[in-house]
Parts: sequence; C-alpha cells; structure tokens
Amino acid sequence: MSQPDKIMTYLNQNGGQITAKTVTSMDISPRVLRNMYAQGQLERLAPGVYIDPLEFGDDIAALQYRLSRGVFFKDTALFLYGMIDRTPSTYEMNFPLPYAYSTKTDEPIKIYRQKKDLYDIGITTTKTPGGNLVKLYNVERTLCDILRKRDRSDAETIKQAMNSYAKRKEKNLGRLMAYARIFKVEKEISAYMGVLL
Repeated sequence: MSQPDKIMTYLNQNGGQITAKTVTSMDISPRVLRNMYAQGQLERLAPGVYIDPLEFGDDIAALQYRLSRGVFFKDTALFLYGMIDRTPSTYEMNFPLPYAYSTKTDEPIKIYRQKKDLYDIGITTTKTPGGNLVKLYNVERTLCDILRKRDRSDAETIKQAMNSYAKRKEKNLGRLMAYARIFKVEKEISAYMGVLL
C-alpha cells in the first residue's frame, strides 16, 4: 500500500482527520501530507492538522482546530448541550484578552474577548454532533453568559435554556449561584430557578 493510501485509510477510520505527528508515528514523512494538500487531496485545518474534505464535514470542530484558544460560548454551547432546538447560524467563541485572533471573514463566527480570569471560568469539553471533542463552557457558566447585559441572548433562547436546565439530572445549583455572583446575574438566575425548581 502506498503512503498516500495508508493516509487515506487512516482518515476513513478516524473521522476524516490526521495530524503530522500521527503520520510520523506511522513512519511516513509529513512531506507526504503537504504534497497531498498541494494536490487538493486534503485540506489543512491548522498547522499540522489535515482533513479529508469529503469525509470531515464538522464545522464546529473545524473552527476549534483553526482557533484553538477559542471556547464555544453562549448559544453555541447551548446547542452542543442539546438545550436549544436550533442550530446557530453564527457560532460564538470566547478568547482571552489580549489574544490576537485571525479568522477568515467568510466564516460564520462571532468573536468575544474577555479578561483571562473570567475567560478561564468553567471551561470543559464535549463532543460535537460529528463526534469530535471541542472546548466550551459548562452549563452553569453558559446560563450566566446568556443573561449578561452585553450581547444578551434572545428571550426565547433564555426561556428554553432555563427550562432545559431545570429538567436536567446533572445540575449544580451551588456552582450556578457562585457563577451568577461573579457574572452579576444573581437576581435573574434566582428568579428563574425560583419559578422552575
């Protein structure tokens, strides 16, 4: 089997993506990856990360690879948790200040930046609908974020998210109230939880 064939076999068995590090561990030169990219057989997501454009098809994971410091935020996080019933038309990501990001203008993404001490609170991971692991904020942090005055989510999204949280088995009300104090949405969180729980 030729080296490009070995790479394509790996891609077919591993969700359509491969890294230069993986290729090296297969005793294949990373140059083969670069040649396949130059010939249009692969797309490059990030330095050293390549995908089969026909196989991958996971926009959210692709954004995470391109913008590795970003954390999925607000309505995008709600979607990944299955707490809202619509796919966001624009993905929201949060970055630490003073991080300088660069993104293609045609990507459906809204960028936020936040002081590092706030940015770091509640980061976790989950799988996308395509089965790839991405970073996002935990559910309690997400509920606080959608209520914040600046760039607040719409009323229907908030209502749906709060109802969904009230029905969740794995909820942490202590953490929710601690975050609500930090993000200055304590009154609103208390009002929603008082009605729903």
